[in-house]
This record gives sequence, C-alpha cells and structure tokens, in this order.
Amino acid sequence: MKVLLPFVCVVLFVAFTTADIVGDSAEEIEKRAAYPTITFPCGAGTVMPNVCRNMRNAIAKGHPTLLQRITDKKAIDKNRRDSGCTKMPKTPGNNCDEYPFASSKQGGKGAETMLVPIRENCKQGGLLGGFYKKNGIKDGDYYNVVV
Repeated sequence: MKVLLPFVCVVLFVAFTTADIVGDSAEEIEKRAAYPTITFPCGAGTVMPNVCRNMRNAIAKGHPTLLQRITDKKAIDKNRRDSGCTKMPKTPGNNCDEYPFASSKQGGKGAETMLVPIRENCKQGGLLGGFYKKNGIKDGDYYNVVV
C-alpha cells in the first residue's frame, strides 16, 4: 500500500493538472493523453508574460486546451479576422495575440484577444511552429496546450 500510494498521487496530479478549468471527464483526459503537448514557458521570469496572460485568461474562460491544427492560409486568415485581431488598434511595437490560435480549428470568433509586444508574439509563434514541425503536426491533427 505504501508503494502504491505515491503512484496514485502522481496519476491523480497529472490528471487534474491537465484537465481544463471547466472540468474534463475521464474520457476527455484519456483522449488528450494520446496527443502531443506543447508547454509554453510561462513561469516566473518568462520572456512572454503578456502572451501567457492572454492564454491563461482564455483557458480560464473555458477555451479548450485540446486544439486541432489547420494549415489552409485562407481559413487561418478568416480565423484572425473573426477573432477581431484585424480590427484592433495598431500601436507601435505591439500586435494582436489570440487564443485559441488562428492556426487551430477552435480559433476565430470568440477567441480571447490582447495587444502584446511583437517580440512576445514572435516568440510564441516560433515555439508553436517548431512544435508543429518537431512533432509532425499536420492539418487536422490534435495537440494539447499547457501554459
């Protein structure tokens, strides 16, 4: 029993920390385990605090952490327009960040948007693009987001 208890605690910790804030079913948690996960560096001293804040806010409001990639440029541009990013005021050194990402099926209308420093948005985009490439994430493939 003493040997089993730490294992059970680790399993429960992983299950609860990967569940959406709105509360996933055991089936949803199991489904998510089958897909690659990108973990953004959003801890203390992060180089992208504003981007991290936007993703956290979106997830706290119920946006999903299991996303499905899209690669069609027209669909991505539509998601960006539908998110409202193209209507945000242009300010020097900033651009619009959206979550869920415009490159996901879940992006678009209703996405959480925020003006963030360009360097942060570029860092996030570089991490996401590298993740797609490293994990062979193609059009229609699912992946998890951890912030």
